[in-house]
Amino acid sequence: MKYYQIIFFVIFISSFGQQNGIITYKSFFSIKQATEELKNQNRMWYQKELDHEMMAQLLRFSLQFNNEAAVFTMSENMISDVENQSSKRYTIGLFYGDDTFYINRKKDTLIEQLTYSFATLLRKRKASFIDWNLTTETKEIQGYKCYKATYTYVQKWKGREFLWPVVAWYCPEIPVPLGPTRYSGLPGLILELHENEIAYVVEKIDLVTIPGKITEPTKGEMLTDEEINNRDRKVKEEMLNNK
Repeated sequence: MKYYQIIFFVIFISSFGQQNGIITYKSFFSIKQATEELKNQNRMWYQKELDHEMMAQLLRFSLQFNNEAAVFTMSENMISDVENQSSKRYTIGLFYGDDTFYINRKKDTLIEQLTYSFATLLRKRKASFIDWNLTTETKEIQGYKCYKATYTYVQKWKGREFLWPVVAWYCPEIPVPLGPTRYSGLPGLILELHENEIAYVVEKIDLVTIPGKITEPTKGEMLTDEEINNRDRKVKEEMLNNK
């Protein structure tokens, strides 16, 4: 596995050639939320999950990149303003619609600008932090042959660790080692990504357009995961004490 990491790092910082482009993704739930079982148990909750699934399909995300950097953000929100605002905020937040993911391709740096209820914070790490498991399984996405890679992302929250299964379908025909949100480092563009219950799939591939200047996000305080969790816990405790 370390051998793969070395290969990925070399892929990540070199062998780019002239690379520019804008990739558009659409989002969806990889695990169906509005199940028949839920419908029979709680019809109101079933309708709420049905709304979340519908809203997820109305979001679009953009991956813009050049030789120096890449940025992933929500590019379009087609959810009507008449929809339930709480459900709307929940869905957008679940799919990182309020966040920005920036990669400095030459410095192998990933900066996540994350929006929390209490503040906007920055988290910095190596972009090549993922130890991908490559498989020989393939499937076709928009006419491209894609290969399956897997990983387990550890989400730390309130002193606990949540293991999120990640599945990426990447295309070696498009030698761009990037993908949605924080995921990169594969020998090809990620055309479909599943992280726990959410997913993204490519809708449009534009390798001709040169994106505008890609700048590093600077809004927010730079904190570690532990500091973010402690800050969140403190805010929630203060809210409970003030009730």
